[in-house]
Order: sequence, then structure tokens, then C-alpha cells
Amino acid sequence: MADSAVRSAVGLRPRAAPASRKATGTKQTSALRHEDASKRKAELEAAVKKKIEFERKALHIVEQLLEENITEEFLLECGKFITPAHYSDVVVERSIIKFCGYPLCQKKLGIVPKQKYKISTKTNKVYDITERKSFCSNFCYKASKYFEAQIPKTPVWVREE
Repeated sequence: MADSAVRSAVGLRPRAAPASRKATGTKQTSALRHEDASKRKAELEAAVKKKIEFERKALHIVEQLLEENITEEFLLECGKFITPAHYSDVVVERSIIKFCGYPLCQKKLGIVPKQKYKISTKTNKVYDITERKSFCSNFCYKASKYFEAQIPKTPVWVREE
């Protein structure tokens, strides 16, 4: 009781919000949260659909690059829609079907060396040739690595169209 006398002397009043106002505010907040959640869910679903569509397109391009007659213009255009990982998949797949890993090269792979390393007596160094075995020549290997370096590393669905 003395506590309430001190509060009234100082000018403080106890806060008691009406029950009806409190319940209405909670209902409105709940409705807004539900609305925001549904918007976020719709945006997330749209983003996932976009991601899946771009990945399908990239996969289709990878499959096209496995064919024999690839033009330079087509290869350059494809670089915009794939990532370096997609391109390395192309190189590996082409070497599996005994084509040179560089998509512009029409040559078949000859006898693929079994060893993993090459010892150069000229430079007295040991070279790892696992990647090089996928190509018919040093020119194709270097050209392929140059093209792979030109491909953007950002995910396909993030890039501007």
C-alpha cells in the first residue's frame, strides 16, 4: 500500500493494458507473421525453381559438349552458362569415351599412359600427368586450361542473364 502511495506521489501509474487491446494486437501480429512466412516461402520456392532450371540448362550444355563437331562460337557461348566444375566434367567424360578432352579438338585419344607421373630428365623434375592424360597434345591441354580459366566461378543461377 505504501508503495502505491509513493508511485502516485511521483506521478507513476501502474500499467494495465485492457485485455481486448492486447488480444487484438496479438491477432494482428500473428496474421502479419503468417503473411510474411508465406511470402518468404513463395520467394524461396521461386529461387529453388530458378536454381533447378539453371542446373538443368547447364547439364544439357555439358551433354552437348560431349558430341564431336563443336564450333568455337558454340563453346564460347556455353561458357556463360556453365561453371568450371561443369567444364571439368566435360573433359573427364570426353576422355572416358576416348575423345580429346578439349571440346574443339576432333581427335581420338590414342594409347593413354598408365603411369601417374612423368620424370623429366631435361629439368630433373617429376610431373603429375593425371590431368594431361585426358588430352591428345600439350596444345589442347593448354587451350582447355585457358578456356576453363575464362569461365566465371560464380554459381550459374546467381549470374545476370
